[in-house]
Amino acid sequence: MLSIPPTGVGGTADVRAFAAAFDAWLDAHPGVVDEVTRPVHPFEARVAAMSRLMERLFAEGWSRHGWPEEVGGLGGTILQRAAMWEALARHGVMGMTVFEHVEVLLPTLVAMGPPAFVAEVVPEFLRGRQRWCQGFSEPGAGSDLASLRTRAQPDGDGYHISGRKIWTSWARYATWCLVLARTGSAESRHRGITAFVVDMRSPGVDVTPIVQANGTDELAEVAFDDVYVPAERVVGELDGGWAVAMHILSHERGTLAWFRHCFLYGHLRHALRHADTTEDRALGEAVLDLAAVSATSIAGVRAHAEGATLGPRAAFTKLLLCAAEQSLNDWALAANPDLAVGVQDAATAWLREEYVFSRIVTVYGGSQQMQLETIAKQILRLP
Repeated sequence: MLSIPPTGVGGTADVRAFAAAFDAWLDAHPGVVDEVTRPVHPFEARVAAMSRLMERLFAEGWSRHGWPEEVGGLGGTILQRAAMWEALARHGVMGMTVFEHVEVLLPTLVAMGPPAFVAEVVPEFLRGRQRWCQGFSEPGAGSDLASLRTRAQPDGDGYHISGRKIWTSWARYATWCLVLARTGSAESRHRGITAFVVDMRSPGVDVTPIVQANGTDELAEVAFDDVYVPAERVVGELDGGWAVAMHILSHERGTLAWFRHCFLYGHLRHALRHADTTEDRALGEAVLDLAAVSATSIAGVRAHAEGATLGPRAAFTKLLLCAAEQSLNDWALAANPDLAVGVQDAATAWLREEYVFSRIVTVYGGSQQMQLETIAKQILRLP
């Protein structure tokens, strides 16, 4: 059993009390999570099942803990959220699906978004009725976010956005997209970028899903053709989108590792049922890698609970999470070669889906090379 370790953050006793109460509630209501403790296909059905769980968690008040009251929450910190998702993973929930963005985007929206709009949309996301994606990467721009070409032209009391985004996670299922668009000159690089919230139902938004090798349509290409966005949906400052992006990446590359790795422990337990136990060395390496993520990611969660951000330190956690995810899936394949071939039952097919996804983790959300460069330049101060 994983647990939230001791911390100097005020309210630790409240966090532990919350975790114990939520665990007891799950024990008393096993049917609440039953639908998402087994492989669900197609992926659209998996999203619907997870949305129903989110609705129940919100109605019972659990998912409102850890969010400010002014956005529909019940107060507390990210520690309550970490405890909730850790308990869900222990009770067999297989993943966050499209709701990973609750821990990627919502902290930044709460901290930097327009207050009235954020107060309106946060409860809808937490209860699973609306979903989010983020429009960062672009065709031809590679990993150089500062070279993005999607343009936002001012027009009266708003902006018109035109451009294309690629590898946009969950765009097919999203209601809203946090889009980075250029409001300055191309030469201004990161200083001329602004973050906007775009309604994915707007005229001019076109989503083309990209089916991945593992069979899911998590990714998409999104075209914005003269899409109108009101000025009150700017996140952060005008031309201040780089700060917004860095705040998001502190969560995506840092604290999200805690939430993701909780489900990797569940993946490990699930794979053990199908495994040849002679592969114990590879299993030991996977467990050690997961333990490293536990130690570093909870430190990041505690830092955010105290009001800090990880900044470039998030690169360490991202690298460790990638190593753990790949070593775990390498062991799963070595212990059960049937993952690679043949017609399979739903459980084995899900293990194969996870294995194939693990091949890309050193690329998405910032490549492994980018993380190493961040550590070298911004932490070690190497030339």
